[in-house]
Amino acid sequence: MKQSSLLSSVLLLVSSLFCVQLSAEQKIEDDKYIVHYSAINTTMLTPDVATASGITRSRRRGMLNIAVQKKQSSGKIEGVLAQLKGTVSNMIGQQRTLEFNVISEGSAIYYLSEFFIDDGERLSFSIDVQPIPDYRGLKVSFDQLFFIDKD
Repeated sequence: MKQSSLLSSVLLLVSSLFCVQLSAEQKIEDDKYIVHYSAINTTMLTPDVATASGITRSRRRGMLNIAVQKKQSSGKIEGVLAQLKGTVSNMIGQQRTLEFNVISEGSAIYYLSEFFIDDGERLSFSIDVQPIPDYRGLKVSFDQLFFIDKD
């Protein structure tokens, strides 16, 4: 499969994950920006999609997906680049810094980060989103329970 086809597959999968997550309203917003977020087990990705997006597919790995959009005066919403800094912590206080990779094709822009999971583990995510340098920024904070797929 060609690289562009794989990237399109990645974006299609990520978009479909957002469609599911949007019904649960996993987003924050202010008057100018919307930040959508979701976290999944990497086993939900097909091997081709994981490879194309640079994600390690494993039962003990999760993936955080962030999309930042700007509200236009026309009412249209457009994906934008942003600076992201974040951490993931477990319930006993162990904390890791999240490293984000940018995936963009056309107007779609996604930020992906991987992290390790244990079965039945509740993780806390804290991400600072800075769309432009002089903007006050937005803060995404949420907890999620993860289970390891038993094949």
